[in-house]
Parts: sequence; C-alpha cells; structure tokens
Amino acid sequence: MQTGEPAFVVMADDDDDDCLIAGDAYKEAEGPGVIHCVEDGIALMDFLAECRVKPALILLDLNMPRKDGRQVLKEIKTIPDFKDIPVVVFTTSREEKDRVSCREMGAELFFTKPVAFGEWVRIMKLLTDRWIATR
Repeated sequence: MQTGEPAFVVMADDDDDDCLIAGDAYKEAEGPGVIHCVEDGIALMDFLAECRVKPALILLDLNMPRKDGRQVLKEIKTIPDFKDIPVVVFTTSREEKDRVSCREMGAELFFTKPVAFGEWVRIMKLLTDRWIATR
C-alpha cells in the first residue's frame, strides 16, 4: 500500500445485510478507512484488477453465485499482484473440511459468521489490529 493512501478492506459477500453489519462492526471497532463490498467472486476479481491501491485485507464469503469464495481464493493466491493480500474467510459454513481446505489454499483465518453484533466487533478489532493498524 502506498504511503498516505487510506487503508481499506474489500468484502465479497452476496448478502447485503452481512455487508452492512460488517461495515458497522468495523466502524465500531475503530477500523481505519472503509469496507468496500462487492456481490460475488467475479465482482471481486474485477475490483482487484481495476484497483490502483491494494486493499489491506479481503473478507471472503464462500457461498456466492457466479464464482464462489473457494474459486476466488484459489485464483487470488495464484496471481502475483494479489497473493500477498491477506484473505479472511467469513461464511455460514461450520464444516471442518471448508476450514481445512481454505487454510490449505492460503486463507489467513476462517470465521463462521457470528450472530451477535458484539462478536462481529470483536473479530473486526482483531483483524484491524493484526493487518491494518500495523500498516
């Protein structure tokens, strides 16, 4: 990321409510910059290709139409310009096989989407402290 550019997170999720909750939780956790949401994996890859500044972090849902999170994660980690962007999976899946396969493909962390807003805030604070505040 270039010096002086605001930090931002991009979230790929086809659920508008989850995008809104994530954005609100990020603000509550005092995350710098913003969360930019896209509706699926194709939109995420298009966004990354057109972005002049890399996002500090990618939040990725697994179950999306057109191109799902598994396909996108695999693709991101094969593209030299994108492979160093940390990817955190946020999904409704509780399957251990999803957790394992995402880690094997290069996801930094895997979270089942929380129900309580306070848990969203806690996770956003953890992510901010780990990848964004240190930039």
